[in-house]
Amino acid sequence: MVILAVVAAVALAACGGDERPRRSLPALTAAAEAICADGAARAERLRADAQPGARGAAAAREIAVTRAALRTQIGGFRRLRGPEATDAPIADLVRYLESADAGLAVIERAAARDDLTVDEAVRSRPAVVGRVNRASAQAADQLLALGWLGCVVLPGG
Repeated sequence: MVILAVVAAVALAACGGDERPRRSLPALTAAAEAICADGAARAERLRADAQPGARGAAAAREIAVTRAALRTQIGGFRRLRGPEATDAPIADLVRYLESADAGLAVIERAAARDDLTVDEAVRSRPAVVGRVNRASAQAADQLLALGWLGCVVLPGG
């Protein structure tokens, strides 16, 4: 499923006067891992607040809250600037996470429109779930490539 704690077609491009200073690699890693820790805490709160069996609009709201937490992480990663060598991997990470978010939006709409539970909405869109899973796996690969090991959530761990 989606790696919310980590868990993308906008490239990191500094615009004119909005250019942020570059961080050292250790400072960049610390900032990224803080973003991931916040995401993990949000994910835990989402799990605690989940209403199993919620359907339709209520199920869609649960997905929407999950997407909002994911978009907070996306925004955090998008703002990161480290050594130039990290620009492309971070842009890829953001792109993959945005792809996962787009897939979740499809599932959210299905839950609302078809009066489905979250599980039913997921099962009703296997191709979309496949795209979300691929994007999530690609995001995890980018996190590993960047050395942000504290951001990678292992199943069952």
